[in-house]
Amino acid sequence: MPARAAELVGKIEADFGDEYPLASSRSEAFKKASDLFAASGDQDQAARFKIEWLVFAFRETEALGSSSYFGPRYTKSDGTSFPDFYSMPPNTQQYLKARTATTTNALHRARYADFLWDKFKDTDAGAAAVPAYVESATLLAGRGDGNNAFRAIRRACYLAKQFRKSELLIQARDAAVAMIEHMADSSTALYIPRVAEALMGLAETLSPDQRRRVSGSLEQARLGFVKAHDYHLERATLKSLRQLYKLVGDEESERKAWLAEGESYEAEGDYKGQLTGSGGGPEVAAHLYQLALSHFVSMGEQTKIDGLAAKLKAAHKRGPANFGAFVENLRGVPGGQNTGNT
Repeated sequence: MPARAAELVGKIEADFGDEYPLASSRSEAFKKASDLFAASGDQDQAARFKIEWLVFAFRETEALGSSSYFGPRYTKSDGTSFPDFYSMPPNTQQYLKARTATTTNALHRARYADFLWDKFKDTDAGAAAVPAYVESATLLAGRGDGNNAFRAIRRACYLAKQFRKSELLIQARDAAVAMIEHMADSSTALYIPRVAEALMGLAETLSPDQRRRVSGSLEQARLGFVKAHDYHLERATLKSLRQLYKLVGDEESERKAWLAEGESYEAEGDYKGQLTGSGGGPEVAAHLYQLALSHFVSMGEQTKIDGLAAKLKAAHKRGPANFGAFVENLRGVPGGQNTGNT
C-alpha cells in the first residue's frame, strides 16, 4: 500500500468532522485516495475507495422515506445525474456490509448502514444505522456542529420509528432529549426547534420526567429567541410545546402556546414595522399582522382580532408613503433607479 494513500486513508477513518465536516469534503478525500491507489497500480484498492467516494458523494435530502433519502448531488450538462446509483460497482452492497461491521468511525458506520437500507432495503443495516446516528449526533453536538448533529438525530428518530424496536426508540429518544438540553446553553440553540420537531415523532415514548425537562428547555429556548427577535424560531418551538401539552392533556397550557403563536406574529409585526430597509417597514408589518389576524380568527379570540384590525389598518395607511420614501432614497444610489429624466 503506497505510503501517501495509507496515510490519507488513516486520516479519513480517524476524522469525526474536524478535517472533513461535510460529506462532500469526505467524498473528495476518498476520491483522492482512490486516485493514489490507481496511480500506484493497486486497482483493487482503487475500486474499493471509489465506492467510498461515491457513497459519500450522495446528498442527504429532505425526503426521509426509503429509497429517496440519498439523492444525486447534481445533474450534468448531458442530463445524467452524479452520482448515479445504478452505475455503482456490482459489489457495492457486499463491500458496505463489510465496512459497516469493521469501521470504528460512527460517521462512516451511519452512512454505510443507512445507504444499505435506503438503496438495498437491508433491514438489519437500517436498524444498525440508528445507534450509529445517535453516536454521530452526540459527537457532532459536542463539537458545536449543530446542523449536522440535528440532521443525524432527525434521521435516527425517523428510522427508530420505522423499525419500532424498543431499544432503538429509547436510544433515539434519549439522545434527542439530551441534545435539546445541551443546545439550550450553547451557540447551537437555534437548532433546538428542529431537534424538538424530530423528537415529537417519538413524543409518546417520553417519560413524565422527560416531558417536563423538554418543556422546560423549550420554554428557555423560546425566551432566548424572543430576546433575539428570532420570532420564526419562537413559533417553531411553540409548535412542539403545544404537541407536548396536548399529549399530557394539559388543555390550558396547550391553548396558551397556541395563543402565543399568534402573539409572536403580532410582536414580529410591531418589531419589523419600526425598521427601515430590507426586511422592515409597514408593508412587512402588515403581512405579519394579517398572519396574526388569521391565527386569532381560527382561535375565536375576538379581543385580539379587534386590536389587530386597527394595527393592520394603520400599517396599510403608512405603506404608500413608505414606498414613496423608498423610491426617493434610490435617487443617486449606484444601481438604483435613475429618476432624473422622469
